[in-house]
Amino acid sequence: MGFSVSGSAAILFIAAFVSVGILYSAAFNGYEQVQDAESARNDRVLEAKNTAIEVANVSYNDSSGNGKLTVNVTNNGSTTLSVSGTDLITDGSYVSDGAYIQAESSVDGNSETDLWLPGETYSMTVYQEPEPSRVKVVTSNGVAATEVV
Repeated sequence: MGFSVSGSAAILFIAAFVSVGILYSAAFNGYEQVQDAESARNDRVLEAKNTAIEVANVSYNDSSGNGKLTVNVTNNGSTTLSVSGTDLITDGSYVSDGAYIQAESSVDGNSETDLWLPGETYSMTVYQEPEPSRVKVVTSNGVAATEVV
């Protein structure tokens, strides 16, 4: 064997070694990202399983000519929820955050907090015309409670 054969064989072995190193690191990074995504999904599923809400009561008052709908929802689960991440749907129509009457929407009397802890009741009041026949409250992790008015 001459030098050219030995030199070319050495170059091919080095190239194969570098290629395997690059492929291994790329494959390992992809596997690691999949594991992280599965872990995040499992955390979201566990949070949803630990979330339970119940519509305690719904009242409608139209004495002033502007119908006020008040919905009281209790956090019966073990997950801390977000007030800003909680949505209200009346008769199939989404009620935007801007429709909430800020002075009358609160968590156990506190209208400044965004945390809705287990055992607390979130009271939201909106102007609603006409009186809805059904309300639905949906949390940020997708758990919902529906009440017929």
